[in-house]
Amino acid sequence: MNFFSGWLLTSALKVDLFSESEFNACAKESSGILINVLSEAEFYSDSALYMFARKLFGEFKLKTLYPYSSNGKEFFFVVPTDEPKKLSHEKPGKAHIASYIGSILSNQLNSFTNQIENQSVFLVSLSQDIKELIIGEHSEFIIGLIQKSISNKIKKTFTQSLSQKRIVLSESLFSFEEYKRALAISDAMSYTRTFVNMPPNSLTPETYEVILRFLVKSECEKAGLPNHIQIDIWDFAKLENEGCGLICAVGKGSAIKPRLVKLTYSPKKTAQKIPHVALVGKGITFDSGGYDIKPSSSMRNMKKDMGGSAAALGIFFACARMNLAMHLTCWLPLAENMVSSQAMRPGDIYKARNGFQVEIENTDAEGRLVLADAVSLACEENPDWLIDLATLTGAARVSLGSMVDSLFGNHPETNELLHSAGLETGDWVWPMPLPQEYESYFDSSVADFMNSSTSGYAGSITAALFIRKFVTVARWNHIDTFMWCDRPNGLWSESGPTGKCVRLVTKAIENFISKSQKLS
Repeated sequence: MNFFSGWLLTSALKVDLFSESEFNACAKESSGILINVLSEAEFYSDSALYMFARKLFGEFKLKTLYPYSSNGKEFFFVVPTDEPKKLSHEKPGKAHIASYIGSILSNQLNSFTNQIENQSVFLVSLSQDIKELIIGEHSEFIIGLIQKSISNKIKKTFTQSLSQKRIVLSESLFSFEEYKRALAISDAMSYTRTFVNMPPNSLTPETYEVILRFLVKSECEKAGLPNHIQIDIWDFAKLENEGCGLICAVGKGSAIKPRLVKLTYSPKKTAQKIPHVALVGKGITFDSGGYDIKPSSSMRNMKKDMGGSAAALGIFFACARMNLAMHLTCWLPLAENMVSSQAMRPGDIYKARNGFQVEIENTDAEGRLVLADAVSLACEENPDWLIDLATLTGAARVSLGSMVDSLFGNHPETNELLHSAGLETGDWVWPMPLPQEYESYFDSSVADFMNSSTSGYAGSITAALFIRKFVTVARWNHIDTFMWCDRPNGLWSESGPTGKCVRLVTKAIENFISKSQKLS
């Protein structure tokens, strides 16, 4: 699949899991550079061991590799005690701490690899303090190691020979199951970041479908099951026949017509009743704004307007790769919002899947339209939990910035699951209100309601209220996410596409399954 592989983001560092004996053998034979990761407290408690570095380099800096001696084979790396950053008064969760330690180590190793030519193996040893810090979250440490090292620069081909460096971890600390979970989530985040990074002339509703068929086949082969994941495509004609008038309205202005992709996963074994979770992701592969056209500065980066679909895909593939005990569906409405003689206009009225008549007040409020029909379809299967993800409003960025996503919902249990998972992983969401009084902002005199508020206030809230009109299940959450990093932070080594929401929602789903199993 050369088309997609030309864009797939790959890691510059490869993490391997060795047995304790293999690890010790490598260290004894000096076949790799040994790096001891320790806490700031441990460093200062026995500073005599580090006098060589102090004499050679002078003032000591945290988060930097320093040699123990002149042999060039043994180094130490000190983790600061006052990081990672916290949200408000909340302490960082253990998953956040573990991934942070892995990410800053990986960043330093990437810089270090540029200085050496022949050495390709790093043996990472963790001190007792660090082991205690990351206990129970070993997979998150590995995710940090891998994800921090991914560049958002384009690779010529997925199979190209990279001068890839290897990090070797001892199996005595990291179990194979933890290692598999880390790889599953890291690969899923790479898929997410790849899709967001693709230019809009390469990623269209049509090519999106082609790539997804390839990925589904690949993931089924990895699982050893031909029907591990199923894919169903609704083309423009079927969308019209099935009454999905809002998806059709958004995409009909483009030469490349919209479509809906449905992915379905079920586990290998279902010994007991298992929950059904549905994901919906906004897939606007390019958003011109339509007749309410965006200014050029706002339109420049609208390739990322499909970020919600990319996040939903990452979550879906992570859960499927881990073979979680659940039924999982993923609904992706894909469209381009373009200007043409066929495009929707302000004042037009379109009928939604659930029968509502919607007046178009603003053609640039298109994301909620495609989500509405997809949410209606997902609700028809009556899932136990429905989560939709979308790069929906600038108002969400105004209120919470680019690092914290807006969280909406109709059930306190799932609101808390996502909020607490965000605090734990450092992939933050903040609960927002849904005051019913604001629904009057999109009242219409000629239809059931308009697609956008006439008020300049509460933009992210009114968008969520619009989606809620199409929700018929007891547990629903909407995440208004950004999916882009304007400057390096967290797990991201440079500005560009992020894997936001993948770790957050996957963790929340794992906790949801665990609670469901206890109740059954």
